Amino acid sequence: METVSFMWTIVLIGISTVFICLISLVLMVSLFKRIFVRDAKPAQATILAERGIAKGIDPAIVAVIIAAIAVSSGVPAASIRLASIQHASFNTPVWGYVDRVASGTASGRA
Repeated sequence: METVSFMWTIVLIGISTVFICLISLVLMVSLFKRIFVRDAKPAQATILAERGIAKGIDPAIVAVIIAAIAVSSGVPAASIRLASIQHASFNTPVWGYVDRVASGTASGRA
């Protein structure tokens, strides 16, 4: 009879230990989120729009981008609509970026 009571005691201690550890992990993660996650800063375009500064791109550059997309995808240029153009900043030298594109990773992010 003693072994049955010891068995249930061990089971209860094990289950309670697991739940206490899980609850403490949840509390630690929520604490870390409050400490380390910062509020998102407004985007540069939003700041420029509030100031009334229009950040325009030369229409010739837009035409070149549309032509490149049309040639590479095989779609007529008239059917392409650009929603936005953003400058991509790469920390990778040109030779490293070219190597990534040649190997099949087109994202180019390091």
